[in-house]
Amino acid sequence: MKQILVILGCFLAMSCNSQKQEDPKLIGKWNGSLKDSETGGSVEKIILEFTKDGKFIQYLGEGKMQNTIESTYEIQDDKIITVENETKEKAEGSYSVKNDTLTITYEGVENKYVKLK
Repeated sequence: MKQILVILGCFLAMSCNSQKQEDPKLIGKWNGSLKDSETGGSVEKIILEFTKDGKFIQYLGEGKMQNTIESTYEIQDDKIITVENETKEKAEGSYSVKNDTLTITYEGVENKYVKLK
């Protein structure tokens, strides 16, 4: 009987660790530009928006050339995991928030964003 309780306790502990986390510092709009993965140069203006209800919206470009990509997101162990609504494509990158700066590292490329007021 003790062994069964220990095993159940282990499963419970593991399931708690893999649950979604929240980071209130991430909520809001962030302004930045995408970098080219080969040159490191700025490619395109981008605004990221994270909502309390798990929506992630990317506004790429400006004016009439602006594209909007809608996704969902979750936080797990200092990583942002996104799933695009239309294509169901999943992406994962590490992130950190320091003061008004969000840093996201995706596929080895680090991008910085400044929180919009």
